[in-house]
Amino acid sequence: MMFKQAARIAIVSTVIAGAGTFAGYGYAQSATEGAIGGTVQDSTGAVVPKANIVIHNNGTNAEQTVTSDDSGFFRVIRLQPGLYTVTVNAPGFRAFKSDKVDVTVGALTDVNSTLQTGSSTDTVEVTSDTAAINTTSPDFAGLIDQQTLQNLPVSNYRWSAYAALTPGVVVDGSGFGLLSFRGQSTLLNNVTIDGADDNQAYFSEERGRTRAGYSTAKASIQEFQVNTSNYSTEYGRSAGGVVNSVTKSGTNQFHGDLYFDDRDAEWGASNNYALQTVQNAAGAFVSTHIKPTDKRKQYGGAIGGPIWKDKVFFFFAGDRFDHNFPAVAAASVPATLYAVPDATLPAGKVCGTTGGTAPSTLDASVCTLQTNLGLPTYAAAATDYINGTAGLNSMLGVVPRKGLQDIFFPKVDWQINAKNHFNAELNRLRWVSPAGIQTGLVVFDGASSFGNDYVRDTFLISKLDSLITNNLSNEVRYQYGRDFEFEFNQTPTPYEQTNLVGPTIGGYTNPMGLPASVSITNIFTFGTPNFLNRAALPDERRWQIADTANYNRGKHNIKFGVDYVHTNDIVNNLFSGFGAYSYSTLTNYFTDLYLSQSAANTASSRYKYTSFTQGFGIPGLEFQTGDYAFFAEDNWKATKRLSLTYGIRYEYEQLPTPLSNLVNPALPQTGNHPSSKTNFGPRVGFAYDVFGSGKTILRGGYGEFFARILNGTIYNSLISTGLAAGQYTASFTPGQAGSPTFPRIIAAGSLSVPPNVVYFDPNFKTPEIHQADLTVEQDLGHNTVMSVTWLGSYGRRLANFTDTNLPTPTTQNYTVVDTSGKGPLAPGSIFTSKFYAKLPNTAVSPCLSQRPNCAYGAISDIFSGVNSNYEGLVGQINHRFSNHVSFSANYTWSHALDYGENNQTATTANNLLDPQNLRAEYGNSNQNVPNRFVINGVVTSPWKFTNTALKYLANDFEVAPSYALQSGLPYSMTSSGSLTSGFGGINGSNGTFRIPGIERNGFEQPKTNVLDLRISKRFAVTERVKLELLGESFNIVNHQNVTSVNALGYTVGSTGTLTFNTATASPTVSQFGARTATNSSNFQFAPRQLQLAARLQF
Repeated sequence: MMFKQAARIAIVSTVIAGAGTFAGYGYAQSATEGAIGGTVQDSTGAVVPKANIVIHNNGTNAEQTVTSDDSGFFRVIRLQPGLYTVTVNAPGFRAFKSDKVDVTVGALTDVNSTLQTGSSTDTVEVTSDTAAINTTSPDFAGLIDQQTLQNLPVSNYRWSAYAALTPGVVVDGSGFGLLSFRGQSTLLNNVTIDGADDNQAYFSEERGRTRAGYSTAKASIQEFQVNTSNYSTEYGRSAGGVVNSVTKSGTNQFHGDLYFDDRDAEWGASNNYALQTVQNAAGAFVSTHIKPTDKRKQYGGAIGGPIWKDKVFFFFAGDRFDHNFPAVAAASVPATLYAVPDATLPAGKVCGTTGGTAPSTLDASVCTLQTNLGLPTYAAAATDYINGTAGLNSMLGVVPRKGLQDIFFPKVDWQINAKNHFNAELNRLRWVSPAGIQTGLVVFDGASSFGNDYVRDTFLISKLDSLITNNLSNEVRYQYGRDFEFEFNQTPTPYEQTNLVGPTIGGYTNPMGLPASVSITNIFTFGTPNFLNRAALPDERRWQIADTANYNRGKHNIKFGVDYVHTNDIVNNLFSGFGAYSYSTLTNYFTDLYLSQSAANTASSRYKYTSFTQGFGIPGLEFQTGDYAFFAEDNWKATKRLSLTYGIRYEYEQLPTPLSNLVNPALPQTGNHPSSKTNFGPRVGFAYDVFGSGKTILRGGYGEFFARILNGTIYNSLISTGLAAGQYTASFTPGQAGSPTFPRIIAAGSLSVPPNVVYFDPNFKTPEIHQADLTVEQDLGHNTVMSVTWLGSYGRRLANFTDTNLPTPTTQNYTVVDTSGKGPLAPGSIFTSKFYAKLPNTAVSPCLSQRPNCAYGAISDIFSGVNSNYEGLVGQINHRFSNHVSFSANYTWSHALDYGENNQTATTANNLLDPQNLRAEYGNSNQNVPNRFVINGVVTSPWKFTNTALKYLANDFEVAPSYALQSGLPYSMTSSGSLTSGFGGINGSNGTFRIPGIERNGFEQPKTNVLDLRISKRFAVTERVKLELLGESFNIVNHQNVTSVNALGYTVGSTGTLTFNTATASPTVSQFGARTATNSSNFQFAPRQLQLAARLQF
């Protein structure tokens, strides 16, 4: 099959490459190259036809020669980024020569030459600057060039840190480096390197994902191309943005650099939520602020030069990242864990209030524990409660954590002859991180529940550029890559070994030798995380072949191409394979814990957990997907002032055929696999020089784009069909037939509860986005450009998941309890909600799953029925470096709305509040950030002392600040607890635990505010060797950027109460909206950090 597909691609490529009947002028945006063009005219302004133009690469001496047409136009495409010399000759005129013409990827550099009358042996030399405004491109895109990469401070060296400098881009709340373009999901972007696919198809993130330090050596990157909309039809498989990394190449001159960066938390600030809590001699819990170690050392270098002058060149970059960053394992709401009950009930207080007044909320919890355990006195229960808390606390504190990464990047360029250029590059990454799955500074997991993280990435990219004729060129690109990610558990803590693994006090020994996961609301999660172990998630291998042809003639440039990506995924991961318990309160957990240690094992008091989930079946499987694309585009210089771009792209994602042994005959829909073959995406754009002066440009466009169906979603539909031959997850509620008693798990083969099922809706379609924008750009002079842009993005057919195996809903009344009167629901009122009540489970009508289809649990439909809308207004001002200053500033106002787009890979996340009412989901998008402002700049010292001492002390200073301010991310008010007659949540659907009638994402976290600063000093060691010393500070003002808040608004009581969450009502629970973590990210948001660095360039 693979060879047949490759043959099809090769045949189509050959046809396109020979399509000489199609004419082309203009410049079609390229993923790896740039272009030079312009108009040749004389001193009177008359055009000069048939002029001879020579384009000379200053680095490699490669040359191309073209002739201006009858209108004086010329255009040379497929130029490697770098500096060029342009020479123009015409009979009767002096030669024109412009050196240091800068070519950047995906852009055309205008060189408008004016010839003077005279002998052609005379030469007029000029220094050419790139025009301040591109007068021909309709794209709304940004370029992160070498000056930005070299001079601006960023806290990490991922492409996303630089892409976040551009407008229309929002940083996700976790600070991992995931980005949202135009309000779209962070999973809908496309990342490429030198035009080749650099994504991981399974999780739909960058290859290697975000826990690894970064994916490419920083010394290997020439520039980043950030495409937000109207990008070339050559780009696709994205409904968000496309970011392309362009790597460096060798030249005829040896060049390179060495660098060393050293960052240490000891030089910086502390995190306000980094607390360590210990129990003192009096039995009280005392918390103190700590500053965990955080040391980052990054060092490496690069070198490039000739192997064979003018013919063969090499480039090599190596990089090591050594990160020692212990974390703090903590309770999500410390007040809940560390509240100490009264040792004995105060005078007048009585459990159950019979003959006295009710005790405090905490003491009442101890009373419940006394009843559950059958203890003779309150004091005995209080002792157990305090001891239980101390046991949990033994799993908290500072957790050792490290990360070590190595990257090697060799590249070879071969100028075969004047018309053919070949290059090949290899990128090898290795990442090892004990306890590194959880990357935050403060983590709400036990000390042995972080998980060990490993990444092995290798890819090879090769490319052949051919100039077939003066008008026809062709590029063939090939890639083979492997992204192998695997993660395993840590050694269990003594607490887990004693109470969960065994042999326990009650005599139980876990047959798997690892603890089940235990999650306690407002406390933390411990045991084996439900997502481990991952022997491969995924082991993903990819090969890609692409062919693009350009034909130039007249005022048109038409580009045709084909692109095919074959992805092979091997997955070895059984979700919740070790079992997972969830508890709503400490009292419930302590009940099950102590009864598991008791010989009595009072059955009537057991089963205090909220739910138990366990996965069964095969460890995983292997499957393939194929992504086909065909595209055509015409760039037409319609008039001297108007440029038009129009084209179309077709995409088809070939999904694997359902495995015959895994298609469930009782549920034929498990054989559904979508086949969207109508994904034709037209794109059109224009750029209009309003006054013909090149100073005022109106540009705009529209495009239809398609995203991929995630391979993770495909995998779940293949393996979760409810058959024993695949994988299946069983969920239990307390006391349900077949449910285990804590801490037991269910042995394979003894399952008595029907499994959950996942399937594709028969009408599922590929996600589709319509994008449009309109920009007015004005050259203000003095190398300064200002623009105003309207952005629109309209999502259709976006994915979500919903349970279709729920009973017909009834209604449920709740009594609202709110002592503060601050909640959105009126105190004392009756709140009525739709309620999906369980079916009866009787001997007459046995229904173990308590669902309409008794043979199964949740039957999740993957459907594509969600719409989204985004509109924004962007203001930008950019000043190119001149007079020792450059700066860039942009402000984005926007609003993103949708009907509940699901931003997760796992199909287990049925996050609709009401499966029967999608309209109830309408509200702010998860990526809605109404305001974002970014400004950065570089200032160099204007003085040039000639005195030897002063020259070394005072010359060549540079200051570079970078500032980003944005609105906080939105969040929804949630509930905890549920009635036993439902499946979970306030309406019993076990979807998202929001409150009906309260707006989704109607609340906003505090704004984030980050100011970074770099100060550097350069020293000229020799004429070619320069040393730079740098000092950098990230979040220099130590702004407390909130990364987590308590979204719990109401607690559902078993008797039908709905209690608002306030500190007054329950001092052991953090009130709604309270901050639970700030600056708890080792990537985007962190406390103030200082870094010292040195860089040697030659």
